[in-house]
Amino acid sequence: MNHRNETKPKHSRAACFAAGFFAALLIGCAATAGSHIPEAEIPADSVVFQEPPTPEQAMVTPDPALITPVPSLDPTPTPSPTPTPSPTPTPSRHPLNGDTLLVGDEEPIVLDIQIRLMELCYLDFEQPDAEYSDGTADAIRAFQVRNGMHGNGICDAATFEKLFSDDALTYAMVKGSTGDDVELAKERLIELGYLEGVPFGEYDEQTEAAVRRFRKKNRLSDDVIIDNDAFEILLGENTVSNFYGLGEKDSAIETYQQSLYKLGYLTYVPDGIFGKQTQNAVRRFQEENGLVVDGCLGMSTVDLLKSGEAAPFAFTVGTEGADVHRIQERLSHFGYLSDAQITGYYGDKTQAAVKSFQKRNNLKADGAVNYETMQMLLGEDAKKAPATPKPETPKPTKKPSKTEKPGTTSKPTKKPTPKPDDGDSGDSGSTINYGDGVEAFIKVAESKLGCRYVRGAKGPERFDCSGFVYWCLNHAGVKQSYMTSIAWRSCSKYKRIKSMDSLKRGDVLVFKGKSMSSGHVGIYLGGGRMIDASSSKGKVRITDSILSSSYWTDHFLMAYRIWS
Repeated sequence: MNHRNETKPKHSRAACFAAGFFAALLIGCAATAGSHIPEAEIPADSVVFQEPPTPEQAMVTPDPALITPVPSLDPTPTPSPTPTPSPTPTPSRHPLNGDTLLVGDEEPIVLDIQIRLMELCYLDFEQPDAEYSDGTADAIRAFQVRNGMHGNGICDAATFEKLFSDDALTYAMVKGSTGDDVELAKERLIELGYLEGVPFGEYDEQTEAAVRRFRKKNRLSDDVIIDNDAFEILLGENTVSNFYGLGEKDSAIETYQQSLYKLGYLTYVPDGIFGKQTQNAVRRFQEENGLVVDGCLGMSTVDLLKSGEAAPFAFTVGTEGADVHRIQERLSHFGYLSDAQITGYYGDKTQAAVKSFQKRNNLKADGAVNYETMQMLLGEDAKKAPATPKPETPKPTKKPSKTEKPGTTSKPTKKPTPKPDDGDSGDSGSTINYGDGVEAFIKVAESKLGCRYVRGAKGPERFDCSGFVYWCLNHAGVKQSYMTSIAWRSCSKYKRIKSMDSLKRGDVLVFKGKSMSSGHVGIYLGGGRMIDASSSKGKVRITDSILSSSYWTDHFLMAYRIWS
C-alpha cells in the first residue's frame, strides 16, 4: 500500500511552487518597473538574497533575474464579498416526469398539448398558449373518452403518451358520449327529422340509428359517429333533411307554402309540391328570421311559420335569382317591362316598373314587392300598363344610366332602399347609425364575456366561435342567419376586407386553421384586440395580439365590414 500521503509535508510541492511562482512574478514586475523607484530609497547595504536557495527551493523557485514578466491573460480577481445565491429556478412540470397537469397550471408543455389537440380536432385552431385552462381540460376529457380512457380532464403520463401517439383517435361523438356537444347534435338531428324525443342524455343506440340515416342521406361514409366533418355538415347550409325532398307532394307542404306566400316569400300560388322555388322561399324565410339557412322544412322553421310572429318579406333593389325573374315575367305580361329587361336582378328599372304597377292598381307605390303586390301580380285581374306607355329611352347625359343585368350592382337614384351590408336594421326605410350600430354590436359581445364555449352552441349562455358572432349580430339589429366559420369565407352579404391594415372596430374576422378545412371567427375591437368564443380557454374572452402575433397574421383570411 502506498503511504506517501501519510508522510506528506505540511505544504505540498504544488503549493510551494505556486507561492514561489507568484513571489517571483511580483519581484520581476518590480524589477521591470524599477525606473519608478528612486535610488535614494534603496539602502546602500541592502542585500537582495540573504542566503543561497536550497536544492528544493531551486527546483520550485525560478531565479528572479531570469524571469521576463508577461502580461497576465487571466489576472487573479480581487476578493469580493460572498454574493447572495440566486434562488434555484423551479423546474418545468411535465407529464412524463410523473407530473399531472390541472386547470390553472401554466407550463411550456401545455402549448404543445394544445397544438396536438387542434390537429386532432378537439380544439378550434387559434393561437395556443401555456395555460391549462377549462377549455383545454374539456378537450382532454373528450380525447380521453374517445380513446377509451377515463375522462377526467387531467393530463397525466398515460394521456400524454396516447395524445402524441400515431394511433390517437381524432374528435368524434360515439356511442356512450355525453356532454353539451352531444346535446346540440341531437337537437339538430331532431330539427332535421332524423331523431325523435328530447335531445338530453347520452349518445345511445337511437342516436346511432339517426346518425346512420343522416350520413347516408348526406353522402357520408357508412358509419355511426359524428366526427368533425359530419358535424360541419350537420350545422351547415347544405345539409339534407329527413323531411321533404325536392319534387315531393303533400298537403302539409301546401299549408307551409300558404304561410310563405302570405308573408311575401313565395312567388307563385301554392301547389303542395316541394320544388326549387319553395326551397328558395324557405331559405329566404330562414335568413330573414335568423335560422340556419338550409332550405329544409325542419321543426324550428315550421314552428315559426305557424306562430304568426315571423318577419314578412318584400323583394327590393339588390335582390336577384329565379324569384325575381318570375316577378319580372309577370310585369312584362302586364306590359310594365320589356322581355329584354327580364334579367333576374331587381334593379332601377324593375323598381320603376313595380311602382307604376302599384300606382295603376291602387297599391302603395313603394317599389317593393310584398304580399299584396305579389298577389296582384300573380292574378289576372291586374290593370295592364297604358296602351302607349311613355318610352323609357334615357336622356343623353354625361353619365348614362347603367344597363340592368344579372350580377350588376346598380342602385336607385333616389332614396335607396338600405341593404344589410349598408347597415340595414331590418326596419323598412331605416338604417343603423354607424357609431350606434357598431357600439351596440360591441356592447352585446362584451356582455357575454366569460360565457362557456360549447361546440355548435349559438347562445344565449353557451357559444362556439361562429355561434357567438351569429348571436351578437342578431342582438345588435342585424338579421343574420347562422353560418359556420367555414361558411363565413364565402359570405357575399357584406363588404369584404382583405388586409389586416384596413380593419375597423366591429369587423368580423375570419381565420383559417392548419388547413382550409378548419377555421375560426371573432369580432375586432380595434387596437389589435379581438373578442371571441375560445375553445382553448373554454369561454368568451378578449385577446390583444391580433396584429402582433405571427399566428393570427399568418392565419388571417379576410374580414367583413357589417356597417359601412
